[in-house]
Amino acid sequence: MLAEFRVKNYKNFRDELRFSLESGKNYEFNQEAVQNGIIKDSVVIGYNASGKTNLGLAMMDIIVHLTNQKWSKGYSLFYSNLYSQDDIVSFVYKFKFDTHVLEYAYEKEDQEHVIRETVKIDGKKVLVNDIEVCFVNLKGAETLNLDNWDGSISLVKYVYANTILDKEDKECFVFLQFLNFVNQMVWLSSTEGLRSLGTDLSGGNLLEAICNLKSGAEELEAFLREAGLAYKLVIRDKGEGKTIYCKMGKREVPFAPLMSSGTRSLVFLFLWYMRRTSLSFIFIDEFDAFYHTDLSIAVINKLLAEEHIQVVFTSHNTDIISNELLRPDCYFILGDNRIQPFCNLTDKALREAHNLQKMYKAGAFHE
Repeated sequence: MLAEFRVKNYKNFRDELRFSLESGKNYEFNQEAVQNGIIKDSVVIGYNASGKTNLGLAMMDIIVHLTNQKWSKGYSLFYSNLYSQDDIVSFVYKFKFDTHVLEYAYEKEDQEHVIRETVKIDGKKVLVNDIEVCFVNLKGAETLNLDNWDGSISLVKYVYANTILDKEDKECFVFLQFLNFVNQMVWLSSTEGLRSLGTDLSGGNLLEAICNLKSGAEELEAFLREAGLAYKLVIRDKGEGKTIYCKMGKREVPFAPLMSSGTRSLVFLFLWYMRRTSLSFIFIDEFDAFYHTDLSIAVINKLLAEEHIQVVFTSHNTDIISNELLRPDCYFILGDNRIQPFCNLTDKALREAHNLQKMYKAGAFHE
């Protein structure tokens, strides 16, 4: 899982922002939210323009040069901080797999091209791409000819594509775990249209894609029912291709025109939820922009139940700040180029009985 992320000079983060998901707390409630000392499920709260969306874009930058996924053109605008005299943007990711730690650090001048990068496993440098030195110290890459690498792609990606690493070797195994994790990272947003970056979704629009799933209509109907929306859904092809219809008494009408903004957001989330077995990390930006609080809580609980997926939610909704859902080390406040968990922003020893929402509104969590 991702244990820590640092970024500097990216968009509104002029100074280094450090987002630590390592928990040193021993809360006796909601223990499933933390695995192996790493926070599996977290919620980031922040005012407008605090950087919640940019945090997600920054954390997902890694997949742009290590996978075949690309942001749409608009996301690459104003890549570095506009107030800075330096165009170099730096990123550091710290991953923890069982007892092993992999750190990946790199620098860019733009979204596509890596200038420098370093991979360390348990403190040992196993890959370095720098102006004066480049090397790969992984079993299976001994014969790799770096003369054929022109620097147009990441050295990490080049190694992965052109070597057969020894999976029995500890460092190679951790390196491959890291790349597998990155290839299964996803960013989702339901604001300003339904947007995503990550594993490809095939099948055209939302409802067409669901029609291509086994039992897609039935699964969607059950998913919506859990969210308190009672629809009877069927798949029909009435001459213009398969789509989903809704039974209304004796009539069947197209489902698409019936969907509210909140329902469309749920259907979008459902499509990704159906691919949950192939996902490692989900960043959901303003996930509940169109949800009632009860629905927001239902969605969080749905994803909390997925033990193998690490999830970061961002939200304005203070009603989801509760020890009934998560813990004080899982709620973060983002602002002024800093992000800290609630438990680090108060001198009080927070307990399960504390009303976190009330404390937040009263200004109890401050630097």
